[in-house]
Amino acid sequence: MHHVNKNSPAPVALKALISAVLISLAVFHFAPSANAQALSQLLEAAPAIDIPYAPVPAHSTLYTAAPGLNVYFLNVGQGDSIYIELPGGQNALIDGGPSSSATGPLAQFLAEKKVTRIDHVLLTHPHSDHYNGLNYVFSNITVGDFYDTRMDNKGATGDNALRDRVKALNIPAFYPAPDDHLAWGNGGLDVKVFNSCHEPVESSKSNAINNCSITLKISYQNTSLLLTGDTQNDAETRLVERYGAELKADVLKVGHHGSKYSSTDIFLNAVRPERAYIEVGQNNYGHPTQAALDRLVKAGAKVFRTDLDGLQEFCVAGTSQPVELPVE
Repeated sequence: MHHVNKNSPAPVALKALISAVLISLAVFHFAPSANAQALSQLLEAAPAIDIPYAPVPAHSTLYTAAPGLNVYFLNVGQGDSIYIELPGGQNALIDGGPSSSATGPLAQFLAEKKVTRIDHVLLTHPHSDHYNGLNYVFSNITVGDFYDTRMDNKGATGDNALRDRVKALNIPAFYPAPDDHLAWGNGGLDVKVFNSCHEPVESSKSNAINNCSITLKISYQNTSLLLTGDTQNDAETRLVERYGAELKADVLKVGHHGSKYSSTDIFLNAVRPERAYIEVGQNNYGHPTQAALDRLVKAGAKVFRTDLDGLQEFCVAGTSQPVELPVE
């Protein structure tokens, strides 16, 4: 809020004229990248003038969320990584994105949040754009337990190396089955598994591996999020046949980065999300496809993309009302 200094000797009309001239000069003579900053400075100098601020670009500093359920869809490029602050004080990480570097987006996020321990780490399925970043986590962060599928990416070695590292660290590993509920702390939170491959299986086919993705529904304070990994049409059809209306969720983490094979009409008709988050970066696959985007919009979802919108936060405080907390 801007406060008017009633004791100022300059008439309001004169101040308005001066501010208008200065703003006009800023628009024509400053470089485009400096417009927002210049306009903000000029408005600070003329507080009596009620002129809307230009949009402020997002910075890297994260908002400190209130207690409750705080879900961060990280901007890790072409891959998935979701960090969750759970009610009751625990935390979870679902997937790690494609970079295991200490200067990568996941590592930078965890450093900025001052995360030194993660209670629950979950790998939805063994593709490198989901597990590479977990190598950084297991090398630098204390981890309480690990959730995994029993899908072996046949011919690949990265998933085996990660699992061997978990075993060497003596971190308990769990392989949840559909209908399991994960013990992710207290505080009225429910985490139900809808899809997974909890029995040993191997494949080199991407669609088979994707369809083994652990799919979770997180419910808290009458708000729910469905997190789908890279599930595709076959798995989506099976989910609808098995669970039907139970798939309904306020928030959907869109499957497989907006692939044309995911977010099918039958699936979206069951989920009926109000918000849909796509974790995606520069890629050669055409993700997210226009077909998937059209289906999401048709289903009534407001779509958010990490490649266009950056880090996304969805937070539910200790009430029944979801609250979005923007990046400052």
